[in-house]
Amino acid sequence: MKPILIALLFVASVACTTQIYAPTEANVNKVQPATLAELQQGHDLFQSKCGKCHKLPNPGKHSKDDWTKILGKMAPKAKLSTDQSDLVYKYVVNN
Repeated sequence: MKPILIALLFVASVACTTQIYAPTEANVNKVQPATLAELQQGHDLFQSKCGKCHKLPNPGKHSKDDWTKILGKMAPKAKLSTDQSDLVYKYVVNN
C-alpha cells in the first residue's frame, strides 16, 4: 500500500510542476529578436531570480503585453537591471 501512495504523490507533484522551456535554436527570433545565448541567459535569470521568491509561471500562458506589465512590476522586486529584464523578456516571449 505504501509504495502505491508514494507513487501517487510523486505523480501528483510532477503534474503540478510548472513546465518552463529550455531554449533551443527553434526559439531564436521566434517572436522577439534574440540569440540562443540571450535566451539561455534569460532562462537562467528567470529560474534564479524569479524562482527565488515564487513558483515560476509558464511563459506560454502570457502574451507579450502581459509580460511587459509583469516584468515592469516584478523586475524591481527581483533586483533585475534593465539589461537582465530585457533578457528575461526575450526568454519568456520566445517560448
